Amino acid sequence: MAKITLDEAKKEAASLRTQLDEWADAYYSKDAPEVEDNVYDQNYNRLLELEKAFPEIVTPDSITQRVGGEIDSDFTKVNHPIPMLSMGDVFSKEELKEFDQRMQKLVGHPVEYNVELKIDGLSLSLEYQDGKLVRASTRGNGYVGEDVTANARYIADIPQVLPEPLTTEVRGECYMGKEAFAKLNQEREEEGLIVFANPRNAAAGSLRQLDPKVTKKRQLSTFIYTWVNPPREITSQHQAIERMHELGFHTNETGRKLANLDEVFNFIDEYTAKRNSLTYGIDGIVLKVDDLSLEQQLGNTVKVPRWEIAYKFPPEEQETIVRDIVWTVGRTGVVTPTAVMDPVQLAGTTVARASLHNPDYLNEKGVRIGDTVKLHKAGDIIPEISEVVLSKRPADSVPYEIPTTCPSCGQKLVHLEDEVALRCINPSCPAQVEEGITHFASRPAMNIAGLGPKIVKQLIAKDLVHNVADLYHLTNEDLAQLDHFKEKSINNLLTAINNSKNNSVELLITGLGIDHVGAKAARLIAQKFKNLAKIMSLGVQDIASIDTIGMTIAESMTTYFAQPEAQKLIEELRESGLNMDYLGADEPEAAPDNPFKDKTVVLTGKLEHYTRSEFTKKLQALGAKVTGSVSRKTDYVIYGKDAGSKYNKAEQLGVPLLTEEEAIAQIE
Repeated sequence: MAKITLDEAKKEAASLRTQLDEWADAYYSKDAPEVEDNVYDQNYNRLLELEKAFPEIVTPDSITQRVGGEIDSDFTKVNHPIPMLSMGDVFSKEELKEFDQRMQKLVGHPVEYNVELKIDGLSLSLEYQDGKLVRASTRGNGYVGEDVTANARYIADIPQVLPEPLTTEVRGECYMGKEAFAKLNQEREEEGLIVFANPRNAAAGSLRQLDPKVTKKRQLSTFIYTWVNPPREITSQHQAIERMHELGFHTNETGRKLANLDEVFNFIDEYTAKRNSLTYGIDGIVLKVDDLSLEQQLGNTVKVPRWEIAYKFPPEEQETIVRDIVWTVGRTGVVTPTAVMDPVQLAGTTVARASLHNPDYLNEKGVRIGDTVKLHKAGDIIPEISEVVLSKRPADSVPYEIPTTCPSCGQKLVHLEDEVALRCINPSCPAQVEEGITHFASRPAMNIAGLGPKIVKQLIAKDLVHNVADLYHLTNEDLAQLDHFKEKSINNLLTAINNSKNNSVELLITGLGIDHVGAKAARLIAQKFKNLAKIMSLGVQDIASIDTIGMTIAESMTTYFAQPEAQKLIEELRESGLNMDYLGADEPEAAPDNPFKDKTVVLTGKLEHYTRSEFTKKLQALGAKVTGSVSRKTDYVIYGKDAGSKYNKAEQLGVPLLTEEEAIAQIE
């Protein structure tokens, strides 16, 4: 890592946490990933690197210290007394060997494993009392999930009543089969709705529906693989799965108990070959120590169990020929090249296009029309060109020339400072208008149901809308001009548009599509300043004063609202009756003066009066910053029984030490 100062590390870490929180929230809670897995992983690993180099900047709420995303307020919260942790993952057999060696070293002897397919879905908990299903919940952030019991009752393979009066909890994966996924996307495309990117997103969106009848229609399935509190006679993973199957749970028949790593590797090879022929999606295999007593002995880290690991399949590769390179314009004016290729079968689907991202990427890859290229799917989802097969390049091949004009409006393209992308800066560019309106209507923004890309395209083609403000002037007669739009569809869309006027202002800010301003940043800004008129009057420093909002977001926002076109648009929306105020919960009141306000505190040892989590929240409510490591910048170390290395380090550094009782006495 390049040498940086503590202050620089703090600032970069805070910015990374904000961005990662937003991406994780989109993935786990909104079921709408905003970036590819490798982009998320690069940023996550950079944050880990910073926190490892500067332990004093670690915060309890850092995404590196927790699991998953935020909880949707539309669902009842469910606490998981035993956390639903995520899994560590590896990407090579060498890393699996290291895991096996680590297990043998920790337990002192060779280990038998239970091996299962890694189903591409979302985690689900099922709780039974006296043999009856009483609650189903999602993983959420690992500690608090969402109650989806009403929806789970419509999943055909979940038993509502067990053959025995057991009070217990099991966990597994809720997924959508390939056939159901294809059918659902076909229906959505016909209705002009955005199609799901993959079966995992479709399953998550279908389970987390406010209307259980929608869930029923979506044909979800489950594989149950964990018994949280099995009877004493159950001593192994494979035994637990067999018994759960006897009780009527849908378990995956491919799972096996394997004696050594060679058998595990054979299993991996077998299902690497079979994966595309399965009726459901998988993205790897899961390796678990089979002996439940050893699992107890090995325990968990803060995020993952030590006794299990996920092996992710390497991306499948195919060769194909590039026939054309086309350019498309996004809502912010970024012009993106896409390779059009001979169709090939890749990871179970037909692929004929792959993004080339930007001119620098295109030039770096050296892709030319007529080239033979190697193609894989990043994360088994996104088609990506890995390399050009130069030995097969045609003799008459010539370098590809980057365009200089917009493919949509014909205006000259520009390179903005510090950007690799080409941009069209014409605000009236038809492609930008189309993408902008689609974004405005999307679920993370104004959430106008039924206003998908195909409908937006028709509205623009028929000259019915030119910007988002025009949506609020549409009439029955206007919508009757659209293909396949009957009375019910017209009424539903007009109702959805009208209802969106009552949204809290952060959704409007998100919908405006301001560069770098995502849903979380919009919410923080709206929560702080309460209404759009106030926000539009702010300077860069005002916005940047909010914790986790950096200069990039602040500058982008003030630049946007300084434009006459933006001011005119906001006024048109205001005149159409859109709410311009923040309607959510207020930000917490400033903590009263107390000994811990603005102090850095570390907790260590076993506490008696509070759990670690409760005491952390209590201190944070008093304005303290609770970190996980002791440094010269620590103000207090509060300790309980069996305090260890943190206590010793505090003594060495001269950091004030307080017993739990002494700390409580200063608070209460």
